[in-house]
Amino acid sequence: MTKIFFFILPVLIALSCTNNGQNEHTITSFPLTEAMLSERWKAITPIKDSIREGDLILRCGNDYASYTLRDFSQQEKLYSHSGIALMSDDVMYVYSNMAGDLNPNEIMRRDNIDSFISPVNNIAMGVYRYDINKEELQRLKTIVNDYYASKLQFDMNFDLATNNKMYCAEMIAKAVEQATEKRIVFSKSLITPGLKEKYLKKLLEKKIIPSAKVADQREYLAVDNLYLNPHCREVKKIIFGNPQMPIKFPTPENYQH
Repeated sequence: MTKIFFFILPVLIALSCTNNGQNEHTITSFPLTEAMLSERWKAITPIKDSIREGDLILRCGNDYASYTLRDFSQQEKLYSHSGIALMSDDVMYVYSNMAGDLNPNEIMRRDNIDSFISPVNNIAMGVYRYDINKEELQRLKTIVNDYYASKLQFDMNFDLATNNKMYCAEMIAKAVEQATEKRIVFSKSLITPGLKEKYLKKLLEKKIIPSAKVADQREYLAVDNLYLNPHCREVKKIIFGNPQMPIKFPTPENYQH
């Protein structure tokens, strides 16, 4: 299965998303008291009330996987997960693609707003809005609903060249670009030497040997590429803290560029 070895990002995210909390670098979270959780629910009410169809909904979980995903944003390391808000049967849902323990079948899912931005396990959430018109919004709904109806699978290869499987940021970017007929396009990020050095040791610890292509820079869509866009504006956001960090970062020992 060489497809998963093309570069560090898909392998590392696959590991962090499917580890079920058993990574030695994970720190046990301090449980929220009922009073703290109640206050956080009150704090996110304005966020819930601000959401409209077509909005980009972002969050950051309080775990090592979320820390890792957030770290691959290169302009602003704030969020780890993304979804699109759309109505269905008079209920507002967030449509997203994810893998791991929260979605073991790895097909596109939709969650109600409370579930997606719940403060139980999330320490940041935000609502962002693209400048799309009614016709573009209708096309966006059709595209995303078609993805959902076809049970679009999560792309563990993180390959932007294919459309039969997509990861979270890829699905949103491609849907918005198609709905707006490329009036809105998204910049991409590149794997950097720093990211490679930071995480390659983790791959080796798991006895995963990357291919020679791991040294190549490759484009990918990070969460910050979705909202740090001239056609997107912040509506509301709230930050309760930072995701758990590893006890120590793996070091780039004994690898070749």
